[in-house]
Amino acid sequence: MKRFFFLFLFLSLLTPVVAEEVAATIELRVKNEKEGALAFTLPVNHIVFWGAVREDTLTNGNYNITLKETQTGFVHIRIMQRVIRLFVQPGDHLRVSIDESNIEKPVSIAGNNEGGQEIFTSMELTYPGNLVSRYKRDTTAALLERHVTDDKKVRLKVFKILYDEKKIDKAFMDFMQLNLDYYHASVISEIISGKFALTRLSNDHPQFKPVFPADFAVLWEKLYKQYPVNNVAALQTFGYNGGFNLYAGNYINGYIQWIRSNNKAVTAPGWASGMRETFQTIQNNLSPDVAEYMEAGILFTELSREKNYAELVKFSTDFKKRYPQSLYTSYLEPLLEKANAWYNKVKGDFTAEQKLIPGYAAIDSFKQLMKPFLGKAVFIEFWATWCITCKDQFDHENDLDRFLKSKGVEHLFISVDKQLHETEWKELIKYFNLRGSHIRANEKLVKDLSRIFWQGRGYALPLYVVISRSGYIVEFDAYRPSEKKKLYQQIEKYVQ
Repeated sequence: MKRFFFLFLFLSLLTPVVAEEVAATIELRVKNEKEGALAFTLPVNHIVFWGAVREDTLTNGNYNITLKETQTGFVHIRIMQRVIRLFVQPGDHLRVSIDESNIEKPVSIAGNNEGGQEIFTSMELTYPGNLVSRYKRDTTAALLERHVTDDKKVRLKVFKILYDEKKIDKAFMDFMQLNLDYYHASVISEIISGKFALTRLSNDHPQFKPVFPADFAVLWEKLYKQYPVNNVAALQTFGYNGGFNLYAGNYINGYIQWIRSNNKAVTAPGWASGMRETFQTIQNNLSPDVAEYMEAGILFTELSREKNYAELVKFSTDFKKRYPQSLYTSYLEPLLEKANAWYNKVKGDFTAEQKLIPGYAAIDSFKQLMKPFLGKAVFIEFWATWCITCKDQFDHENDLDRFLKSKGVEHLFISVDKQLHETEWKELIKYFNLRGSHIRANEKLVKDLSRIFWQGRGYALPLYVVISRSGYIVEFDAYRPSEKKKLYQQIEKYVQ
C-alpha cells in the first residue's frame, strides 16, 4: 500500500499542470485609431457580472481578447464611444472591425453567427428606465403589455429570419429569445414599479397616488410568473440585468414589498437598515445562485460609490461567510481594500487640527459664523460629501495647508450637506485629513450663504472664497487649490 502511495505521488509530480485552455478569441481592429481606450466585460462562469470589467488600450489600433470556456457567453466591449455586444460560444474566433469613416457600416463582424452578431451590436437596447416615456400613453396594463410585446416581436423577427435561413445557430437564437424576453420584461417591471412607488410617497407629495392600479398589479404578478427571477440561465443574458440588476431589483424592492404590505410597505429607516432588509429579502425569496449573484452585484455597486464603508465592510464579511467559494469575491476585494483603508482612517477621533466649530448646528447666518475670525484673513472652501470635484481638490490640501499657515491665514471648510449626511461629513474630514475649522451649515445658514454667494439661486460647488482681515469678501470665486501658484498669489495680496 505504501509503495502504491509513493508511485501515485511520483506520477502526480510528473503530470504537467494544464491551465484552462483558450476556448474562443475576439480580434479587435480599429481603423485610424492607434491608442484608443477600451473596456470589456467577460462572463464569470458564463454569467454577466458587470464588476468583471477590464480596462486597457489599443496597440496600433489592435487588441486581442482570449476567453476560457467559463468566460464564453455575452461579452460587452466599449471602444471609445462605440459599444460592441457579442454572444461568444466555445470554438468561436470572431473578428470585429471598426471604421468610423464608414457611415453606412462602421462595424463589421466576421466569424460564427456574424449576421446575428452585427444586428445584436447595432440594435438599440436602451436602459429600460429610460424607456418609460415611450409608453406613457399606455394608461392600462393591457395597452402597455401589447405595446411592449409588439416592440419585442419587431426585434425578434430579424433573428428568426436569420435562423430560418440557417445564418445563425440554435444556441444564438435561444440566447436572443431569452435575452429579449427578459429585456422587455424589465421594461414592463420598471414602469409598474414606478407606479407602485408613487403610492409610497408622503400624502403631501405632489406626485402621490393613493391607489396602485389593480390591472397593473395583475400584470406585475403575471410577469414574474412568466419570466421568473429564479432563472439562472437568465443571468447569462444582457436582458436580465441591463447592467443594473434591474429586473431582480424591482422584484425585491417593489413587487415583494407590494405583496407583503398590500400597498402599505414601510421601509426601515436609514441606509444601513434598508440594506439589511434588502439582503434579508433576497435570501428569503431567491434561490442560492441568484441570491449570491444579486448580493455581489449590490455590494460591488455600493462599494464603487465610495460611501457607507463601515457598514459595507460588515455586509461584505457576511457575504463571504454565506458564500465562501464565491467567484465574485475576487472582484469585490480591490474595493474592500479601499474600504478597509477608509475605515481605519475614520474610526478614530478628530486630530487637534481638525476642528469642528462649537455649536455649529445653531449658527444661522454668515455674519454669525465669521465673528470668531474677525481680524484674520480666511480662505473658505464650500463643499459637500457628494461633490466629486470638491473631493478631487482635497488632493492638494497638504501644500495649501502649509502655505496658509506660513501666511497666518485661517482655513474654513463649509459643508452644505443635509443632516442625513452628518456622519459621512465627519468621516470625510478624517479621511482626507482636512486641517482647519469645519461647519455643516443648517438650512437657515445655507439659505443665507446662497443669498450672499449665489444670488439666492441655490448653490454651485465647489466654491472658494477669500476674506480679508477687515472682514470683507475680497474674492467671491477664488482659484482652486490645484491652481497653486495662481491661488497663492491671489491670497498673498490680502495678507501683506
